[in-house]
Amino acid sequence: MKDLDFMARAIELAKKGQLKVQPNPMVGCVIVKNNKIIGEGWHKEYGKDHAEVNAIKNCKKKFGAKKAIKLIAGSSVYVNLEPCSIEKNTPPCSNTLIEHQIKKLFCGTLDPNPKINGRGIKLLKKAGIETNVGLLRDKCKELNRVFFTNQSKSRPYIILKSAQSLDGKIALKSGESNWITNSESRKNSHYIRSRVKGILVGRNTAEQDNPSLTVRLTRDELGLGKNAVIEQPAKIVLGNLKKSKKVSKIFSGNSKIFIGSRQLAKKSKNVEYLQYKKKNFLEEFLKDLLDRNISSILVEGGQKTLNTFIVNNLFDELVLYTAPIFLGKGSKDALNLNSPAAIKTAMRLKMIKLERFKDDTKTTYYNNNL
Repeated sequence: MKDLDFMARAIELAKKGQLKVQPNPMVGCVIVKNNKIIGEGWHKEYGKDHAEVNAIKNCKKKFGAKKAIKLIAGSSVYVNLEPCSIEKNTPPCSNTLIEHQIKKLFCGTLDPNPKINGRGIKLLKKAGIETNVGLLRDKCKELNRVFFTNQSKSRPYIILKSAQSLDGKIALKSGESNWITNSESRKNSHYIRSRVKGILVGRNTAEQDNPSLTVRLTRDELGLGKNAVIEQPAKIVLGNLKKSKKVSKIFSGNSKIFIGSRQLAKKSKNVEYLQYKKKNFLEEFLKDLLDRNISSILVEGGQKTLNTFIVNNLFDELVLYTAPIFLGKGSKDALNLNSPAAIKTAMRLKMIKLERFKDDTKTTYYNNNL
């Protein structure tokens, strides 16, 4: 096997932590001696052991502690993200690698966290360990788009989602919108919900639709073990929302609830009301959510809320589910944006994936490059 193969394996391992590690990044680690993998691991859950530690434990389990320590000494380690150099929930991984006397380290990217960025590499170099940064860099950065966005923009990673007709409508004039897309599309949208830390809607959507804002997939559908707990994302509402029968589903369950508005700030059980003085407080609200470990958010509408995120250029990804139907004149548009002064000044997105669910199509766009 080649260096690229070992790094590709580290990336595959990292993906296994997708549903459990946020706000931490997904990280995988492979330990190689004489061109053979002697240990591998990944960061499995936020607050638990990092990938490097799990790979060392895996090696010790396979060969026994005494033999493993000898094997790891002089080995090469492949990890998609720079080993951490600060102690938070776990000891610094760079120190652990130095203690085990590895010979070489290959990492895909530096950690974008300014407290770490390059520091782990410097510690390893100082200890006489040969380092190589940049192997499969683009794939490693793509894997952790959420984490890189959190660090560079000081806000959660934002995914805008809309289900629409061929003529760009999201509801009839009467307000009826169930169901524009088919069951397979809706099931896929729940998979997106499972990947984020929060689901956001505007107050009007909350009051009109009384949504549950929960993940309704089984453990098997999510690829989880039979004893795994399905973690429900936080419920987030933009605009003043008070408890009532018409929004009963939002306030049901044990999920955290965050409501951002210009009304009085207060806390009660699992509900936190965040108060803002400015009329346009969206950016400030998002930073406050990141401070509460809401590292990624799925915005599910409605029209006014989606417009607000787009106008303020506060989104990273747009997902459109399109059903093969026409809803016609008078029906509600998915968006209601002002026209740009010229086509060349219009916001342009990058289409990265096109999928099909029976007769529905799902198109995913990126709004920026890392």
